[in-house]
Amino acid sequence: MYQVFLVDDEALIVEGLKKVVDWEKYGCTVCGTATDGKTGLEEIRRRKPDILFTDICMPEMDGLAMIAALKSEFPDLQIAILTGYHDFSYAQQAIRLGVTRLLTKPSRMDEIQEAIEAMIGNLRAAEQRPE
Repeated sequence: MYQVFLVDDEALIVEGLKKVVDWEKYGCTVCGTATDGKTGLEEIRRRKPDILFTDICMPEMDGLAMIAALKSEFPDLQIAILTGYHDFSYAQQAIRLGVTRLLTKPSRMDEIQEAIEAMIGNLRAAEQRPE
């Protein structure tokens, strides 16, 4: 099973993603959550998930700084950003960091499902690559 980690300063978003998405259907399980980037960074380093859903603007450390810190350690980590901000500079930075999907809040379920499917497809492709 793929491990999923959720980081958002809005507890409602975290709980909604945990409960609304049928993670088992995708061969996934939620291995942890955090409500700020600093805690998220520490927990992701400890739990080593395959997939990350995160917000950008959060206390302690923003999502983009957290992603930048993680990408060198976990190059195959699949990341989807859920954000309420529509600033193009955020999108540019997310692309430079290798984020798989950038979704705006509120996101539709089909957008979230498509992001999950894309990230799982990337993980499966990476598993097929010769070492």
